[in-house]
Amino acid sequence: MSDSQILLPGDHISWTYLLPNLRIWKVQEAPSFAAWRAAPSVPLCLLFCLEGGIQIVLEHGQIIDVTPQDILLLSPAAPVQEISQTDASQHGYIVLEGKESLPSFLNYWSVPYSQLQEKDILSRLQAHGGWLLFPKCLWSNAFFAQLEDLPREAQGEYCALKSIELLFLLCNHSLHPLEFHGRRYWDQDQMEAIRQTHDYILTHLSQPLTIDSLARRFHISGTFLKEGFRQMYGQSTRKFLQAKRMDLASDLLRRTDQSVLQIAAAVGYESASQFSQIFKRHYKLPPAQYRRQWAKRNV
Repeated sequence: MSDSQILLPGDHISWTYLLPNLRIWKVQEAPSFAAWRAAPSVPLCLLFCLEGGIQIVLEHGQIIDVTPQDILLLSPAAPVQEISQTDASQHGYIVLEGKESLPSFLNYWSVPYSQLQEKDILSRLQAHGGWLLFPKCLWSNAFFAQLEDLPREAQGEYCALKSIELLFLLCNHSLHPLEFHGRRYWDQDQMEAIRQTHDYILTHLSQPLTIDSLARRFHISGTFLKEGFRQMYGQSTRKFLQAKRMDLASDLLRRTDQSVLQIAAAVGYESASQFSQIFKRHYKLPPAQYRRQWAKRNV
């Protein structure tokens, strides 16, 4: 039985894309901890999380929470203690299988004097305990959106090409992994409180939301909420809330005839001027001009 069969039972694989010394799978669920430990050659994995999520517990209780549109680079050096799914609908891509997978993979990019170097990747992994988590960002948003538009037979090759790009950006410090080096154990109730806070924010964008009010609602401390939210979702509650409000505002500007004041209220701002300033900072255009340009493009 090959390493891939041990790690990923055949009935969990939607398709496989093969290159010499490289395998890419679309999988229905994460490998179990027992399978990970049983594999004779634990692979270097690059996981693109499409849906659902995976929780990986390391030594001393540190938790890696992989959520939709996160990307995880996990090496054999990571002290994995447990792997579990947080949602049965998880799908992903696992890349780079086997001991020699990384140098073999980088051979596909053979530009002389390239800044894409194996030693740099391994150095970053070693410095971060054998793993790097890239939270949802503009780069991953574009990757996942394009992936969904490609025919199935092209997705594996596209995933390989974008993996090289991701590693290149990592070597050039242009794509930043989540920088969290703490060793903190969170129990299931605490993590569930963070998830509930996340979901509550998404459904209450029009309401005034603060760290204190959210912490009181879900019976956790404000400090824990800030630290936990940043680790689980890769950004602060403030940035997350603002980004989701701007997403909703842009959608309302495109789809409705509501005034700027009405839209400001719908996304939680009492002042239209404050809303307009933040919207312009986010989209590089004031709301009214954004609406006009969108209308022109869709005439």
